[in-house]
Amino acid sequence: MGDWLPLTLHSALANTVDDISANIESALKRDYIPFNTLLGTKSGAVAIVGSGPSLKDNWGELLRFNGDILACNAACQFLLGKGIVPTYMMCFDADPLMLEFVTPHKEITYLIASRCPPKAFDLLEGCRIVCWHALGDERIEKLLQKHDRVEPMVSGGGAAVTRSMVLVLPMGYKEVHLYGADSSFRNGDTHIRKSTTVERRLDLRVGGRVFEVAPWMAQQAEEFKILIKNFSAQFGIKYIVHGDGLIPHIAMLLGLKTDIENKFLRFFLEFKWKARILWQHI
Repeated sequence: MGDWLPLTLHSALANTVDDISANIESALKRDYIPFNTLLGTKSGAVAIVGSGPSLKDNWGELLRFNGDILACNAACQFLLGKGIVPTYMMCFDADPLMLEFVTPHKEITYLIASRCPPKAFDLLEGCRIVCWHALGDERIEKLLQKHDRVEPMVSGGGAAVTRSMVLVLPMGYKEVHLYGADSSFRNGDTHIRKSTTVERRLDLRVGGRVFEVAPWMAQQAEEFKILIKNFSAQFGIKYIVHGDGLIPHIAMLLGLKTDIENKFLRFFLEFKWKARILWQHI
């Protein structure tokens, strides 16, 4: 095995500014429920559910979860298949690939970003859609002004889970649980089902443990680290991270409550990963 090198990440948009702006224009012309209506209306706990492979192990905990459930992207369909109806389904991907995540359900509130493709809104016609706006899109502020929309723009990470971590704060939640927020592969799996794209792969060592990740996963994990430090200190939000993977591992190193607090379990997981990496290089 060669020497480990520092990781440098450069983010880029998957869609053009013109395409994203056209999506936003279309959304702003629709009759939707603005995100303003949810500000300060909630309290207690919320579970943000990503599509990481660990969700296949612990989804049953959500049957007994005492709070609201926000499912990101394909996690919504996965939970519905298990008989769990999430409170919210969140998506803010501007690419038409996101359309395969959309399943209409009368009991779900859909937190759909204005940057999502127009067809997403069409597919959800008759459902409760709350539209929000992603801070960081190049023309979003000018477009809101053009359409005389006095609505907030939500900052956060570039992936659904890390953007949702910000989205739930102005709603009023004080305790945030993360499920399926692995940000790493497990036995070759990227998600609870096959990824919608071909993933690039690299090995990333964090705190003595090695994870197989895609570049966007490493970016999401870095965003998680930054968000946790800011929100825990400034807003007193309590975070609990479930499952196993890169983000749960980082959460454990940061002193957050995780499922790998048990010292024996932690030793076992570290031993398993080190043995796997050693076996790959024999």
